[in-house]
Amino acid sequence: MEDIKPIADREGHVGGIESMMVDGRRWFFGFDYSMDTAVSPLIDDPARMAEFASKHMLQTDGVHDVAYWRDLVDSSVETSGIVGEDAARTYDSETVAAELPSTRLIYLMGAATAWDESFFEHEAVQAALATMGVRERDREDWDCLDQCIAARRSDSAEVSRAGADFMTLYQRFIFDNLPANWPEVFAALRPS
Repeated sequence: MEDIKPIADREGHVGGIESMMVDGRRWFFGFDYSMDTAVSPLIDDPARMAEFASKHMLQTDGVHDVAYWRDLVDSSVETSGIVGEDAARTYDSETVAAELPSTRLIYLMGAATAWDESFFEHEAVQAALATMGVRERDREDWDCLDQCIAARRSDSAEVSRAGADFMTLYQRFIFDNLPANWPEVFAALRPS
C-alpha cells in the first residue's frame, strides 16, 4: 500500500484529527487548530489516517504512536474541534452543487488552502469588497469573509450581486489552490 504524502509545507504540524461525511463516505484529515489549517489529504480509512498522523503530525508533547492517533481518529467521528454535531459535517454533492455552500464548508475550504491571501490581489475581488462596504483596511485578509457571505442576502441588489460575485471568485480561487485530493472529493463545488 502506497504511503500517503503530507501536503507540502504542512509536515510536522501540531494538531488533531477531524472527520466529515461527503456523499455517505467518512473522510478524516489532520487539522492545526492554532493555524486554522488542514494539514493532510482527505483519508477515508481510519487505520491509514492514524498511520499518517503518527508519521507526519505532532501533539503539543511531541510524537505519538499509531495507537494513540487511532484513538483520536475514532473520537473524531463523534466530536469536532471545528464544528459541533456530525450533521454539520455532512455534505451531499448534489445539494452542495445546487445551493450556495454552507458557511462551515466555505470555512473548511479556506482552511484547506491555508488561507492564501493572494486572493485579495485581484481587482475583481477588491471591487466586490468595496461594493459590499468592506472597510479598506479589512480588504486584504480573510476576516471579511463573514461579511461577504452575509452580503449575498442583502436587500440591495448591487450588494447582493457583489456578494455572489465574491463567492464565485472565492470558489474558483479555492479550486485552483486546494491541496492533495481535496478538489476530487469536493468536485461538486467547482464553479462552472
